[in-house]
Amino acid sequence: MPKKIIGIVGLNKYQIFSLNKKYAKVEFIDVRDDNFFHKKTLKINALIVLYEYPVKINLSKFLKNKHKEFKYLNWLHLTRAGVDECEPFMKSYKFKFTAGKKIQGPNVSEHCVSLLLAITRGLFDQYRAKKYSFRPTEINGKKIIIAGLGGIGDSIAKKLSNFSSLISSVDHSFSSKKYIIRNYNLKQVPKIIKNYDIIINALPLTNKTKKIFNKKIFKNMKKNSIFVSVSRDQTINIKDLKYFVKKRKFLGVAIDNTGSFRMKKKIIYDKKNNFLLTDHLAGVTTDNNRRIKLVFENIKAYISGKKVNYAVSKTKGY
Repeated sequence: MPKKIIGIVGLNKYQIFSLNKKYAKVEFIDVRDDNFFHKKTLKINALIVLYEYPVKINLSKFLKNKHKEFKYLNWLHLTRAGVDECEPFMKSYKFKFTAGKKIQGPNVSEHCVSLLLAITRGLFDQYRAKKYSFRPTEINGKKIIIAGLGGIGDSIAKKLSNFSSLISSVDHSFSSKKYIIRNYNLKQVPKIIKNYDIIINALPLTNKTKKIFNKKIFKNMKKNSIFVSVSRDQTINIKDLKYFVKKRKFLGVAIDNTGSFRMKKKIIYDKKNNFLLTDHLAGVTTDNNRRIKLVFENIKAYISGKKVNYAVSKTKGY
């Protein structure tokens, strides 16, 4: 029986050598842009992408259409949380698909809370002006609704529960949690959004969530509410958001930009509207242990014929 071949992206030669030594019945090969579609790579049974920079050119081609050339592939793992790039093509994937959709919870949730605190405490306003125009407010006792209660949204909820805030959620597969008062579905959002002081967007990007935060939602939000987004920009109608920002609808807005705003700096603050932008910094962290641990746990499970963790649903798109 021929050896299974596992393609690895992002490990060094010594790490690949160690894997080959540890799992003698499996062959691990280094995959990069220059050998992505070579004859041997096309025979791999699994493709694990730990870091994407070695396949920056060809990974998107593979995800969109060229995966069909990999006749023996039965498992793909991406360590990123967002897999929206794959959604239009996911139903044609004949292999199992896993991702790091939960391991980003700690770093992205911390970024979300820091954005929220920067807005509520008026940190940028106080730092840059001798006389600040914004008077800080508190999260304590505020009504907060978190749209999207996956690994990231749930981690945000846990953190904010320690601020003695009143937390609700929007999630279609909700299970009871002691720190969540009430849960809604997406269709209910336009009616109930007016009841909340702080709205946090942590939704996955799917066909159902594209531009879900639009004129209808923003119009119904409470005057002087706060809007924070650590989701993909495509879940927001940016034109509608800018309109309501200019109309002074919000006490403050904070967005971790994933491409919809042009940024010359990593952090931009608009004092006039208390509007804070960070340049897709939410996922950045020095603590990559969770990512590496998941990869090696899943490799062990795959070789042993056991279930790999964090499967992506091809019907839900995340």
